[in-house]
Amino acid sequence: MGLFDFLRREISQSYSEIEIKERWSHQTNGSLKDRNSTSLDPYAALIPTNSFENWFVGLEQRIGQSLGRRLAHAALEHEEYMLKNSILKPPSGSEPKFWSQYNLDWHTRGLGKFRKLEDEDEIKLIIENPGSTSICTGITASAWEIATKKRHRFVWSQNSKDALIVSLELDDKEIPSPSMIEPFWPISYPESEDLEIAERIWQDLRMESNGYWSILNERHMILHRDLFLRFEEYCLPYITKLESGRENFFWPIDDEKRILWWTALADSIRKSTYDRGVHILVSKPEDWIGIGRRYLAMNGFGGVESVEEIDSHGGVEIFLSSIFHPAVSGGILLACWERAFGRQGKIEFSFNSGVVSVILSSSVEIAN
Repeated sequence: MGLFDFLRREISQSYSEIEIKERWSHQTNGSLKDRNSTSLDPYAALIPTNSFENWFVGLEQRIGQSLGRRLAHAALEHEEYMLKNSILKPPSGSEPKFWSQYNLDWHTRGLGKFRKLEDEDEIKLIIENPGSTSICTGITASAWEIATKKRHRFVWSQNSKDALIVSLELDDKEIPSPSMIEPFWPISYPESEDLEIAERIWQDLRMESNGYWSILNERHMILHRDLFLRFEEYCLPYITKLESGRENFFWPIDDEKRILWWTALADSIRKSTYDRGVHILVSKPEDWIGIGRRYLAMNGFGGVESVEEIDSHGGVEIFLSSIFHPAVSGGILLACWERAFGRQGKIEFSFNSGVVSVILSSSVEIAN
C-alpha cells in the first residue's frame, strides 16, 4: 500500500450502528420503510447475504439461464431511480471519497464500501466486501453516471474473495431516466412504527466495518422492493419454461411469463428457507400470526393479520397486512408450513378488494 493510499484510508469516516437504525423503520403491518426515500414505494427487506445468494443460484437453476448481468443492469436502473427520489445529496464529481452522504448510504444498506483506483488509464472502482457482486457492480456504475452526468458501459472482475473491480468506459447512448414500477398486487400503507420489532432485530446488530454488519453473526444487507421489480422486468422477455423445481404455486395473474418467474423465485426461496432448518410449531391456526411476525415482519417481508382454518390437516387461509413480494413472502410461508407438518405443501394467492390472502395446504389429498 502506498503512502497516499494509507492516508486516504486514515481520513475516511467510520460509521456506526446508529446510522443504520435511524434510516430503517419497521412498520406495524410488517413492512420496512426507508426514511431517506421520497418514492411512492420506499419499502425494502432485510436479507442475509448468504440467503440472497442461495435464492439467486436457485432461481438461475430453475430458469435455466445466467442472470448476473441482468441483475447488474436492473441494479443500475434501480439506483438511478432511488437516488432521484431521495432526501440524500446525490454523488457529484469524480472522486468517491468526497461522496460523504452516498458512502453513508452504502453503509446503511450493508453493501460494503468502494473507492476509486488511482493512477489508472481507465476508470476503475474497487468494491470491498460487496454484499452482492452483481448488485454492487450495477449500483456503483449508476452512482458514477450520476456523479459525472455521463452514461458509461461497465464490466466487472473478481479481484479476490472480498473485493471486485468495476471498469467503466464512456457511452454515447441516450438512455431515458427510469420511472416508478408499481407492484402487481394490492399495497397496504403502514400507519405507525413497530418499536418492539425494531428493538428485537437491532439488539443483535454488530459492526464489522463500514458497509459490513451482521445480525446474530450473519451478514445482512437491505434491498428495496424496486430492485426486485426491475430485475423481474429485465428477465421476463427471456423466459420460456422452467428447467427444474416444484410448481405448487398458484398466482391470481394472467401473464404466463410472470407466473413462471414468480414460481421459480418462490420455489428457490422455499428450498433455501427450508434448508436453513427453521423450527416451526403449529398447534392452532392463530400460531401463524407469531410465525408471520418472526419470519416475515422482522425482515420487512410482510405481516399476518388473521388466519382461518380450512381443513383438519394444517390447511389455513392467511390474510396478510402487507407483503414485500408474493413470490418472496410466499416461498418463506410455504417453507414454514412444510417444516411444521413434515410434508410437501402448496400455496394459492388471492388478490381481492385490496386484500392479499394465501391458502397453505397439503399438495396431495389426505383422507380424513
